[in-house]
Amino acid sequence: MKFLKPTDPLPTLGRLEKTAITNGVVHLEGWVVSFDKKPLDRIQVTIGGQEFSNLEISHSLPSPDINKGYPNIPGTDKARYIIKISLTGQQQQLKNSLVVLTPIYQGRPGGIMPNVLDPSIPLPSQEYIKFVGDHFTDVAFDFLGYFIQRVGLEPNDKVLDVGCGVGRLAYSLAYYLTPQGGYAGFDIAEKLIKWANSEITSRFPNFNFQVVNIYNQMYNPEGNVKTLDFIFPHEDKSFELVFLISVFTHLRAKEVRHYLDEISRVLKPGSRCLCSCFLLNPESESAIAKGRGAHKIVHQLEECFTSNPKMPEAVIGYKEPLLLGWMRERGLTVVGKYYGQWCGRNRFTSYQDILVLQKN
Repeated sequence: MKFLKPTDPLPTLGRLEKTAITNGVVHLEGWVVSFDKKPLDRIQVTIGGQEFSNLEISHSLPSPDINKGYPNIPGTDKARYIIKISLTGQQQQLKNSLVVLTPIYQGRPGGIMPNVLDPSIPLPSQEYIKFVGDHFTDVAFDFLGYFIQRVGLEPNDKVLDVGCGVGRLAYSLAYYLTPQGGYAGFDIAEKLIKWANSEITSRFPNFNFQVVNIYNQMYNPEGNVKTLDFIFPHEDKSFELVFLISVFTHLRAKEVRHYLDEISRVLKPGSRCLCSCFLLNPESESAIAKGRGAHKIVHQLEECFTSNPKMPEAVIGYKEPLLLGWMRERGLTVVGKYYGQWCGRNRFTSYQDILVLQKN
């Protein structure tokens, strides 16, 4: 499969929102903007690892809905694109095919925008989606893009999803990882794990989900295993990638350090971890003081900070130098740092801050 090698792309924001095949024609729709106000040269399209050049493309189309959502980002008023590709007979067998769009600006790639054609995995119920957060497919494919482009995930790699929920990231990874690769996830929510095993593992046997009964004041108050006593249910040096999406945002300092120990243990040397978090630094703290952003993470709780002293685990943030120091102590080097929108930034990668770590 041909994908871009790991790189730091030009800072862009966008998504491939709609994919369809009708009468032998692929229809792709979405939007993209450059934070640096660069004009879009073209969009590179790969489907199932094959690059397509016979494109009918319109871009820089009016997008009042995107501008309404991101009024402070220049270019969001004319950000939409529509792509049509006429297929040959052989090309029409594209069920479950991963589509990857790469916007090109002055010869340089922006952030890739993945999605899938005619997916076989159904979406969970709205009840289950709301349990892990809205925008199920948006988040699933946003992070697949980060894994491929910013982490360097290969199709044959084995990955661990810490706090996998209903399998939101497994949903997108299923269309990227080959049978030689593999996915393991664990979570405290039994009903979500049951759904994931029923709907994802049944279709992709190299994807496995496991229930763990870890105590959490907010999410699992009846759990019988303390976080500090929990050992990831996997052997040493088992994975090329470990990822934790919105996990450190609910863990206290000792628990974060314990999880970092476990991450380092199960990663192969030279492999990587991607985690999202709330990093407190002069920029984010100044924004919070000015009333920007959604989370006022100002209440100190030992070595971390929370926005809610009555329910601290709801939102937890860490001083950036402190958290990065804990990572270095465990042989995890920060090789990528991408600040988030959460504190009111107008230039960001995702909602939360993202760190990419490499095991020494």
